[in-house]
Amino acid sequence: MAEICVPKEPGGLDEAEPPLWGNGGEGRAPGSWGSPEEREIFQGQRSSEKDPGLLRSSRSLPGTGMGGSGASTRGRGQLGGTSSMGGLRQGLSLAPSSAHSVTECLTRAPLHLILILISLGLFMLMLITLIQVAVLQSDLEEIVHQLTRMNATLTGLCRHCPWNWDFFQGSCYIFSKIQSTWKASVSACEDMRAQLVVINNAEEQKFLKSWDIRKDKSTWIGLSDEHNEGSWKWVDNTPLNISFWKKGEPNNQGEEDCVELSGNGWNDNNCNGELFWICEKPSALCPGL
Repeated sequence: MAEICVPKEPGGLDEAEPPLWGNGGEGRAPGSWGSPEEREIFQGQRSSEKDPGLLRSSRSLPGTGMGGSGASTRGRGQLGGTSSMGGLRQGLSLAPSSAHSVTECLTRAPLHLILILISLGLFMLMLITLIQVAVLQSDLEEIVHQLTRMNATLTGLCRHCPWNWDFFQGSCYIFSKIQSTWKASVSACEDMRAQLVVINNAEEQKFLKSWDIRKDKSTWIGLSDEHNEGSWKWVDNTPLNISFWKKGEPNNQGEEDCVELSGNGWNDNNCNGELFWICEKPSALCPGL
């Protein structure tokens, strides 16, 4: 809180002054002493104020009448005058100090008030900042929680392959329910953004063979030498690196330029024959799987 300054009143100006002339001259001014003897005594008192030694010497002189009760009376008058003059000097000496304290109060009070207002402003700013940080942290936690739930939902809904397609080793496969020529089978797979199956390893061959046994039907695969006899290539223009030909195949009997998956291996066959076919395309990526 701001300091409240109350300047002190000057001490010697408003205080009641004691009688200047002591008990013997109470209520009388210097000019009211009538007899020459009284004036002589008054002058002696004033002289003694200037020179205390004179007062002591006058007390020792005979016939001066300054002993006993008279000396006591004059002594009290002297003390009264001295007290009054001292109070006046004290009041005059305090007046500048009081004015200085008032000025100091007027100067310090606004400074204290400004410091208090600045402190309150900084405190409120810190409080508002802490509240905003807490709100943002709570919102961030809620967003993370919602994203986690959405991820779990998407994981449950995500499928590597479309409906009616089978997943194996990162690829999706669909087995036709109708029969077509080799070229028509290639076009049908392209319409589904896929290709006539390309067999890359023994595991894939075994997977496709199980389907062929289940259907008990031969199926077209994406291998042919129609562009260059004896040079077998897949529909993606990659050369043949691994093969699963039946014994004695390929024999190229009757323009057999396309390959079918039949029984225990591959056989070259006429491309215009109608068979079932298998399409293949890459599987979709699912989060967390």
